[in-house]
Amino acid sequence: EFLELWDSLKITGAIGKWHLAAHIPECFTKFTLNFIKGAGQVKGKILETLWSSMDKIAGLVQAMSTAHHQEVLDEYMNDSNWRKII
Repeated sequence: EFLELWDSLKITGAIGKWHLAAHIPECFTKFTLNFIKGAGQVKGKILETLWSSMDKIAGLVQAMSTAHHQEVLDEYMNDSNWRKII
């Protein structure tokens, strides 16, 4: 009703590279981007890999004020970026 698709449009289901590693081996050949013509080879889920490392401080920032919470998260991410450079 709200979305119009062309009859010629073909949608191919796939699983992003980062998520595919967590699936069972049988999923690889069916859903990998490696075998889909025209699919990009970019790791598009980079934010999820960044957020997973923030689990270390998640419990700490819950009890903080909004401003302090934001400062700590910013500092943590800045430190994470700095460590990637050096």
